[in-house]
Amino acid sequence: MRKIFIQILVFYSLFLLVFSAMRFVMSYYFILNQAYEELTKMFLAGLRMDLKTLTYIFLPLLLAMLLSPLFKSKLARGGDSFVIRIYTFASSLYLAITSFLVLLFVFINFYYYQMYKNKIDIFIFGLKDDDTAAILSIIFRDYPVLFLTFLLFAFSIFCVFLNRIILKAKIKKYSLKTSTIFVLNVCLICLCFASLRGHNLRYDYYQFSSNKAINELSTNPLLAFYWALKNYNKDTLSKQISMTKEQGVILQEQLFPLFQKSPKNDLAKEIKPHVYFNLMESFGLNVLEFSNEKYNFLGHLDKHFKEDFVFKRFLSSTNGTLNSMMSLFFISPLTKELTTSKFSLTKLDFTPLQLYKQAGYKIVFVTSGKKDLYNFGEFAQVNGVELFIDANVLLQEYPQAKETIHRYGVADEFMYQKIFKLLKDSKQPLFIMSLSVSNHPPFTHKINENLLDFEKISKDLLNKFSNQAHNTLKYYTYANDEFGQFLDAVKTSSFKDRIIIAATGDHRVRNFDIDFDREKAFAYSVPFYLYIPKDFQKGLYVDKNRIGSHKDIFPTLYHLSLSEVEFLSLGGRSMLQAPMNPKLEFGFNDSGVLIDENGIYLAKSPKAYFYENNTTLKNTQQDFEPDEYHQNFFKFYTELSLWQLYWRLNLLR
Repeated sequence: MRKIFIQILVFYSLFLLVFSAMRFVMSYYFILNQAYEELTKMFLAGLRMDLKTLTYIFLPLLLAMLLSPLFKSKLARGGDSFVIRIYTFASSLYLAITSFLVLLFVFINFYYYQMYKNKIDIFIFGLKDDDTAAILSIIFRDYPVLFLTFLLFAFSIFCVFLNRIILKAKIKKYSLKTSTIFVLNVCLICLCFASLRGHNLRYDYYQFSSNKAINELSTNPLLAFYWALKNYNKDTLSKQISMTKEQGVILQEQLFPLFQKSPKNDLAKEIKPHVYFNLMESFGLNVLEFSNEKYNFLGHLDKHFKEDFVFKRFLSSTNGTLNSMMSLFFISPLTKELTTSKFSLTKLDFTPLQLYKQAGYKIVFVTSGKKDLYNFGEFAQVNGVELFIDANVLLQEYPQAKETIHRYGVADEFMYQKIFKLLKDSKQPLFIMSLSVSNHPPFTHKINENLLDFEKISKDLLNKFSNQAHNTLKYYTYANDEFGQFLDAVKTSSFKDRIIIAATGDHRVRNFDIDFDREKAFAYSVPFYLYIPKDFQKGLYVDKNRIGSHKDIFPTLYHLSLSEVEFLSLGGRSMLQAPMNPKLEFGFNDSGVLIDENGIYLAKSPKAYFYENNTTLKNTQQDFEPDEYHQNFFKFYTELSLWQLYWRLNLLR
């Protein structure tokens, strides 16, 4: 019994040391100039999470220790009985596997945070559900996999060796009364129970600091993976059981109505302009803010940003490509729960696709990527896409695209060539949606190498990238430049006066440092660009510093291209129409960020933060207390978002 206790104590301490070392290293690399108090909170919260995790891990050994007095063996005296040999082998195997997994998730946690600036979450299962071969090739190319594998096996062998030394050691025998042993065992059980039931260690409550990095780094990686696995496996649609039709009425009274009507637009009725919406991979303002005359990250797009309408106090709806597409095109907070389930053949009402189809538009989706991600292509076609063009189609039409093949598709330039041809040749109005993929790792396809002079780019900027700084900036600029060249062609085309173009980013640039003290909202910002012909600009309300997010894109396009259509929206409104309902003047990102003209609100945080000025989303450290409406907003908005989807799926009670 005593040897098992020593065994548990030694390995408990060893694994605690490993997790603490992980936080020390990560805080050194990822948290700069943070107050001592905040770092102390991080390590203490992390310690509590580690204790909970390790208590679960060591339950089999604790059980063996409690049951050991029942066996009449020489285990406590270092004998070599059959029971001892079995236990030595079993515990060595168990600790070898455990130590391997502990160190493995420490490594995963470090590199996952380096890339996504987030703890391990549900996106980690993209390794299984996405293009597994492509992701693995990126991992093996960008990370020291072989060296880390050597460390994993070396650590496991060391733990097995240490375990055998402990179990073979000679320990002086001490006689304890039965009552004393009983009391000690009861105390040990109580300590274990307290550790397992730690009230502040639930997924919902791990956030204890206004600094997101502090919260994320405190989380135990094994516990974070467990949370991610739990979320991944749970049936989100089962929430329908507790939702009723009446609940939606109450939520709309608390927030805003789901349905609105676009203004009368006689010009749009007469001309029926083409509408093109471009969702650009990783087109984040967190990198774009550094673009200047010395190094232009926009390329040909720069002049169009100066000539046309651009909103920069603007958030993406989510932090994933497919999630943002589902939110934008189908007004859905769920992704694979729809596209890879029995609902994949369900046609959703009140989508942008349906509204434009009813208005006489042909619905087209074009991407330089692949159609089969989470069955999105099939789901989109069920929901109204008449023509779906992906990398495979582009390869057939543009043989030179073969030189640019990469794991996720082909170069964006061929996507824009195809879209321009569709617009030029079409005899009916087109509603085109597109997704660019060139600005996505592995950054292997051929592009124009002369867009940037890296000798002019400051090392401070390059050091803000976790990895692949040169490639990220090069392909970021390439993607923007190709869109800019497309706009050059449009503005000299025969259809330049009968097309409206919108573009935004699907999410931030991921492998780029976040200053959580000043970028609580800005870190998730993307630009919203609009090209509007002169005739369609009459009577528009223009405030380039207006707050918004993805929810506002299609209401803006309805305003410009349709007339008096009723549409469903989760608080969206036209960015070019004068404010009518103050409750709609907000932006939202599902990471738990809400913005309005007064400041930035964070989910599960008692504080809100002021902006540096009224032209940016960067915040000061000056905070204020949000009112009751904003305190409840995240809960109500999430519920309303789910409710409207269940209502459209006819799943409400």
